[in-house]
Amino acid sequence: MGFRFRLTFHHRTPGFFRFDDHSKTFSLTDDIEVTLVACDADTLSEAKHFHFEARGFPDEKNARAAGERLRLRLRVLNSLLDLGITVPTVDTTSAHVSDTIKRKLLQENGSVLLDSIVGLAVFPDDDNFFEFVVAGNLDVHSSGPSYLFGALKQFWPIEMQFDERTEDALEILGRATTETSLRARFLLIYLAAERMVDRAARSDAAKSLISEFQKRVRSAGLDEQEADSLCGALAQLNEQSFSNALAALADRITDPPQIHGKPLRKFLADCVAARNRIAHNAALEAALEAETNLQELADGLRHFVMTLIWTANRIPPVSIDVPPSTVSIPAKGISIRIR
Repeated sequence: MGFRFRLTFHHRTPGFFRFDDHSKTFSLTDDIEVTLVACDADTLSEAKHFHFEARGFPDEKNARAAGERLRLRLRVLNSLLDLGITVPTVDTTSAHVSDTIKRKLLQENGSVLLDSIVGLAVFPDDDNFFEFVVAGNLDVHSSGPSYLFGALKQFWPIEMQFDERTEDALEILGRATTETSLRARFLLIYLAAERMVDRAARSDAAKSLISEFQKRVRSAGLDEQEADSLCGALAQLNEQSFSNALAALADRITDPPQIHGKPLRKFLADCVAARNRIAHNAALEAALEAETNLQELADGLRHFVMTLIWTANRIPPVSIDVPPSTVSIPAKGISIRIR
């Protein structure tokens, strides 16, 4: 008996995949075909919840490895192309049916009812295995959604072994793509940038001076909590500030030389200034001024972080054609489906 995998993901509004079919199949390689399925609607264009499914793997290990490979590439494309999808990184059970009901179905129909897994599920490649899906509905869209199939096919052969900081940055960027608040979205992307930028240590002379300041704090007669707080703040000065590290990095980068028509260093300085205005509750006028180009800053900074991820992990250059977008609205109630 062979095995298959099923990888779930969702988009906050319907219409991301503008197909009037319930499913679409495409090839990743000559040996692997993947089917995109609508989980909570009759058609892909009406759905918000989806799964990718691939069959015919010789054992559970190979099916799981292929599913994990697809999950990572989908996460990378989500951050790279700002798809706005949520790809679970932890596999959880969203619906569980009692063993009594499962046994009854098996005895009466020869069918095996599976618990619903959010994330990656691997099970035997047998049509007697199924699950129930309970879902509701809403809607928005992309004019040529099949471009994602081609992008996944391009990414499939590329080896990607990410270190912890890249995984963190990718996770943060993925969450940013689903954030509806522009300010929160920008701050998340900024946090991802902080995770990817190395900060140099201060000189020995500077660190010695910081240590001296800490000793003076300890001997100044402050209460323990305040002294700990001040010493902790001073300890952070042992590394250069993020803004200085970012400026130094910008001076070493030649590609891209500009983002949104601004020299790289100026663009990144604008990002730091916008972040400080938002984080420190500056005057309303200044905040509104930052808001006018916050979308541009968020988009440019996301591309910059993805460039750092590409460079740090030696991923080869890839070109992806993304079609223009469109918009619309449907409506449906709650449904129970079998898949």
